[in-house]
This record gives sequence, C-alpha cells and structure tokens, in this order.
Amino acid sequence: MQVIRDNFGASQYDAYVDGAVAGSLHYRIEGDQMWLLHTAVGQDFRGTGLDDRLIRNALADAHRRRLSVLPFCHEVRKRIFAHPVYLQLVPAGDRDRFRESFEEVLKAEAEMEAKRNARKAATLVRVREAAAA
Repeated sequence: MQVIRDNFGASQYDAYVDGAVAGSLHYRIEGDQMWLLHTAVGQDFRGTGLDDRLIRNALADAHRRRLSVLPFCHEVRKRIFAHPVYLQLVPAGDRDRFRESFEEVLKAEAEMEAKRNARKAATLVRVREAAAA
C-alpha cells in the first residue's frame, strides 16, 4: 500500500510503500511560496508513478494552503506545464522563466532519446551483419 505524508520537520513529502520510505519530494516554504526542490524515488519504484503521486500531493497541498509554487525540480515543472490546471499555482511573473527551463529539459530529453535510439539502431545493424557473415 502507498501512503504519502508531509514530513514537515524535514521539509519533504515522503512516499511510503508497505511502511518503508520509497521516495521523497523536498520543499522549502518562503513566506507565501512553496519551493519544490527535488524529487527522489528509490530504484525499485521508478516508473511506477510514485513520483507523480508525490508531485500531485504537493501541488494539492500548496493549493489547499493557498501557497504559490516555484517548481525548481524539473519533474515538477514537467507535471505543471503538461497539466495546465496546475499553472495557476505558479506566480504569473515567474511562469516564463520556468517554462523556458521546462522547454530546455524537454529538448535535452528528446536529444538523449534520439541518441539512445541511434545506438540501438547501430547495434541492430551490427548484429544483423554479424549474423549474415
């Protein structure tokens, strides 16, 4: 079972799976702002959506507490700009700055994916050539 709790003393949301911490989203409160700093999920829980649950929980909590959000964590930025309902949490004057960095992250991820695909294709060609020889 997955449970997410605000570990207020440590300034982080912790995700528990079967009673053990499986991931965290670190934050900082500055006045009426919540700075979302870094999301970390254990190796065994990557790709399970646990990071997304942490982020959604933090964003909902910020909304409930009437805090604006500064998404320094690129995973949080991806969530916010992919789901515009969360965009209202980011102060209007900061949106362009975070949107630009979000677009840079997307571009870098696309470049890495293209390189991975090129390596896979080159490996496949070598395997076929070796099999044909």
